Amino acid sequence: MGWGPLLDESRAEIRVQFRHVPGNLYKRNFGTDLDKATNELVIRVQPNEAIYLKINNKVPGLGMRLDRSDLNLLYKARYPREIPDAYERLLLDAIEGERRLFIRSDELDAAWGIFTPLLKELEEKKISPELYPYGSRGPVGAHYLAAKHNVRWGDLSGEES
Repeated sequence: MGWGPLLDESRAEIRVQFRHVPGNLYKRNFGTDLDKATNELVIRVQPNEAIYLKINNKVPGLGMRLDRSDLNLLYKARYPREIPDAYERLLLDAIEGERRLFIRSDELDAAWGIFTPLLKELEEKKISPELYPYGSRGPVGAHYLAAKHNVRWGDLSGEES
């Protein structure tokens, strides 16, 4: 999950990149750059709400070749009605007295119980967030962290913006 103010584009999404399975049945018979690609589930919250599933699948037939397929549900294409903004929904629920989307006081206390020690440690050790230039793709450390865990950071191929 990535987020940050002043990035090169405004987007909120959750990405789940699945690990490669051990043992490659298909040797080096990849059609493209598939040896680096992982199966991935992308849930885009905003803008252009969508769900993508990127998978490496066997090409039908007797050969042993893989191809990259993208299954996507782009909400604006599937549901032509305008989707209300999250804040519109939240305000409407508040007006109607709906409480399911709001945090309870005991949940808030539990959250503070988790984060207060963390915030104190950050303050004591004088740890500051990694800065990055306005309009960039974010902090360099995020890319190193992704590479350390074999995650392809920000691979947007096959997705509509």
